[in-house]
Amino acid sequence: MCWLCSYQGDELGKQLNEFIVQNIGFMEMNCISQQVSDFLLIKVPSADKASKDDIFTHIHAHMLHPKVRMAVMLRQLLELAGLLQNSIVVRDGNLCTFDKSNAELYLKIIAQIMTLYKIDPQGMLFADENLETTRKNT
Repeated sequence: MCWLCSYQGDELGKQLNEFIVQNIGFMEMNCISQQVSDFLLIKVPSADKASKDDIFTHIHAHMLHPKVRMAVMLRQLLELAGLLQNSIVVRDGNLCTFDKSNAELYLKIIAQIMTLYKIDPQGMLFADENLETTRKNT
């Protein structure tokens, strides 16, 4: 079982998830995974299932927070855009051909990337758990 999933109700689990959410847009996912894993293995020696790869899987596949999902999708789209960009012009010796279908798909991916950058995750489902508390107190 995923360590972070099983400790969602625990204060340490909440703090680590908050760290991930706060930094997912600024740090590479492997770096976040390594930092969380290193911290856990020092702080909670029994967290042997909190390896870098396990934490990466938690972030990539288990977390549903809008900021995390958007960051994961954005990274996937950027990787796909790079692959497509490299496949638009095909060189075979001195002959170059243009792959129109890949160029069209590349432009669609770029449009999706730009759309993701424009989305404000604050209004999305459970994007800001503290927002509801703030509204109740005002």
